Amino acid sequence: MNKIKMWLPPEGTLDPNDEEHDPLPYYYRPITGYLYRKRIESGLSLLRPPYRRILEIGYGSGIALPTLSRMGDELWGIDTHSVPDCVADRLGRISVHARLAQGDCRTWRHGGDPFDLVVAFSVLEHIAAPAMALSQIASLLRPNGTLLIGMPRVDKAMAALFPLIGYRGIERHHVTTFHEVGKCAQPHFVLDTVRVFPTWCPQWAGLYFNMLFFKRPNQGYRAEQGASADAAEPRR
Repeated sequence: MNKIKMWLPPEGTLDPNDEEHDPLPYYYRPITGYLYRKRIESGLSLLRPPYRRILEIGYGSGIALPTLSRMGDELWGIDTHSVPDCVADRLGRISVHARLAQGDCRTWRHGGDPFDLVVAFSVLEHIAAPAMALSQIASLLRPNGTLLIGMPRVDKAMAALFPLIGYRGIERHHVTTFHEVGKCAQPHFVLDTVRVFPTWCPQWAGLYFNMLFFKRPNQGYRAEQGASADAAEPRR
């Protein structure tokens, strides 16, 4: 296994993009920090870097971007809520540079070269009908390109656990299971690996699931006509 350790910026480097829902503070707490970091590391360790062009969907505060920046030559990110300039400014303090944009993974178009790797941690459980998102993600990847999806368990038992770490009403936000995502991915991707976290858990008892997909070779790349590759310039 390719073990990858998460590069966690010093506490205070990054800002939460949403004071109520952004999990950034949890990465720095003694117990939840270990769990939050290890679930990401478990997924990243499925990858086989280096990659030429990487896109993170749902970059949030930017917590995973420093680690991803070490895996490729060119790093991009889209997020529906984060303010790109603010996140880029914070990342610049630790010399991490990325092309960041506001965008929805169901509709975001890209006019440059296709991506070699797309990463989406804790995103697709928020989308009630993920088929459109997965189709659009496939259109951004080169044939045989890599997609890494990480998402929590979604059921009543998990909804009962979240209040223990301060999240209430999570069932209003987590609406799609990893099984549903896997099914919707089938027309566009081949599933290579499902890794459960904690790793010693059977799948039925897992708390977080990292899924490694490869884009089917018969799926082409659709560049947006007239779109500019500089739609999101590096924020430095």
